Amino acid sequence: MRLSKLEISGFKSFAKPTVLEFSAPVSAIVGPNGSGKSNVAEAIRWVLGEQSMKSLRGKRGEDLIFNGSDKAAKLGKASVSLVFDNKDGKIPLDFPEVRISRKIFRDGTNEYLLNDSNVRLKDIVELIARMGLGETKHNIIGQGEVDRWLLSSSRDRKEILEEALGLKVYQLKKVESERKLAATETNMAQVESLLREIAPHIKFLKHQAEKAEARGVLEEELLHLERVYFAKLLAEIEIEESAIAKDAAPFEKELAAAEERINIILRQIEERERGVVKSEDLAVLEKDVGRIEENYREVEREFGRAEGRATAEREKISRPLMRITDAIYVKEKILAVLADIRGVAENPVAAASLLPQLAEKLELLLRDLEKGKVEVEPDAASRQELEQLESQVRELEKKLQVVAADLGRAKEELRAKESRWRTHESDLRKFERELREAEEARAKLRSQLERAGFEREKLSLRRADFDKEIGLANLSVLQIREVSRDDVARALPAQELFKKIERLRGKLEEIGGIDVAVVKEYHDTEARHEFLAGELDDLKKAAVSLKELIATLENQIEEDFENGFKKINEGFNHYFQLIFGGGKAKLSYQELRIRNKELGDTEEETNGEEAEYGIDIDVDIPRKRIKSLAMLSGGERALTSIALLFAMVLVNPPPFLVLDETDAALDEANSQKYANTLADLSQKSQLIIITHNRETMLRAGILYGVTMGDDGVSKLLSIKFEEGERYVNR
Repeated sequence: MRLSKLEISGFKSFAKPTVLEFSAPVSAIVGPNGSGKSNVAEAIRWVLGEQSMKSLRGKRGEDLIFNGSDKAAKLGKASVSLVFDNKDGKIPLDFPEVRISRKIFRDGTNEYLLNDSNVRLKDIVELIARMGLGETKHNIIGQGEVDRWLLSSSRDRKEILEEALGLKVYQLKKVESERKLAATETNMAQVESLLREIAPHIKFLKHQAEKAEARGVLEEELLHLERVYFAKLLAEIEIEESAIAKDAAPFEKELAAAEERINIILRQIEERERGVVKSEDLAVLEKDVGRIEENYREVEREFGRAEGRATAEREKISRPLMRITDAIYVKEKILAVLADIRGVAENPVAAASLLPQLAEKLELLLRDLEKGKVEVEPDAASRQELEQLESQVRELEKKLQVVAADLGRAKEELRAKESRWRTHESDLRKFERELREAEEARAKLRSQLERAGFEREKLSLRRADFDKEIGLANLSVLQIREVSRDDVARALPAQELFKKIERLRGKLEEIGGIDVAVVKEYHDTEARHEFLAGELDDLKKAAVSLKELIATLENQIEEDFENGFKKINEGFNHYFQLIFGGGKAKLSYQELRIRNKELGDTEEETNGEEAEYGIDIDVDIPRKRIKSLAMLSGGERALTSIALLFAMVLVNPPPFLVLDETDAALDEANSQKYANTLADLSQKSQLIIITHNRETMLRAGILYGVTMGDDGVSKLLSIKFEEGERYVNR
């Protein structure tokens, strides 16, 4: 475990982020007075949980934040981080690097972080105690504090020595165990008080519970008898129901068959009724046939007339002879001659040419009159009329054929429906006869089943009474059916069972009702009593364990303190003689007497006194007769404190040691001895030294120079002596 670097941002004069890496066993921080050197030591003290503003040279928390200058603005927060190399795993955290950080804001809020995760101050204190650092910060000697151990009280020296020996962890465990023991004893007293309080109540509740238990036995017996009794009644009812059902089964089967037969017949009748031909349909169909026949006769008459006319017209055209007596023919000829005569009268000029034609026409007319007949050529109108008549005849013939076909189909449909109607009437009479027979059979079967129905009604009333009785007894049919047949068979007759049940009910009335809540309260109270008794046993065992743990911790603390005190005493004398060139130095462990004010004792009383111990320091400087530490000079006190510090460090080296101008009061000769001792001490612990002494600077592996400009901000300049030597050699 090694302190690898210190990161400062906004803390006091270090306004800008500043990083100090401690890669050498001894790191020195130098600079003029007022440049901010001591702020480095205070930053380390603060991040390790220091709460005293006096130790940090401030009055309020915001005094730790850079407050600005004429050329630099003030900041809103300050933060400091210590980074430890934990590759050896000496810090009890599963991280190769451990970062402890602390932040403060202008409103006084503090944040503690462990590897960038928020934690409590208590967590930081416990961790640094495990690392060999403690609340007294014995590993950080501030400016002007080099002799504070010598000037401290005997009790404070003892606390500093215990922390230096790494006993703080055990003491914390002891205090925690004592706190738990006190809480355990308080809990034991409370549990014992509760047990004494509920003991009489349990006695009363137990008596009630015993009565409830006796009642419970009777109730259980009564429940069993009731279940057997009702099971016997149920069995009798079911036997009678089975007998009735057995007697009625054949009739019911036949009745079901008759019902099924009736249903089948009704379905058959219904199916026949769906497709049956009704008399109304036949009347409509006969009417349609008559209408078609009338239409056929009318078309037939039209066809005859048209065909006669066409025949006469064909004969007329096929024989073109006309009797001369036909007035029409003569009239036409005479009219034609008259027309020609009128033409001659109107046109005398053309008379000469027309007269011969007129004479010829008159001669032809006379010859025809003599013959009595004349051939006449059919004209176009006669032929057209004949074609129309023949077309009409053909259309009427087709219409006659269509009507004849319709008439044939209608007559055929009428004959088919008449046949179906006659068949349906025959089947319907048959089904009606079968239906009457089936209904008569059903009526006979129903009359035969009426007696069975009467018996069933009687059993139904008995079952209703049975259901009512089991309801009053808070039983269900399912519970009754759970009774085995053997129990029912071995049981007394139902009447005797009923008498026995009545006797048990009378006994229960004599005992009286027991409140279920009282019984439940007894069980709950008894369970609580057992729980409290168990808790008391656990508390007693825990108290014994805690006392054993406290005794073990006390023995461990005492043993480690004795061994450490002996080694520190030897080291103190060794370093004292080395620094002063002789003499003696000794730590003495003495008993102190203090008064326990809580007991309110008077000065004459001694029962309230407690024994405590402190440490006194005796020194004998060569060539001087010193009676007390107050007689030492400033340099002698500094050297004596340094000897004691080095002795404690060698016995239980802390991870690092911060010395802020502890060599300020030393002369040149003693500075050299001090520097040589530092070199030896650096083999045990990492040293961070703030100094003005050249001899001390020469022992450092890395040198940080702190300066401050006119903006009031501290700045760093650094050099490693090994790199400086290589640079000079080049």
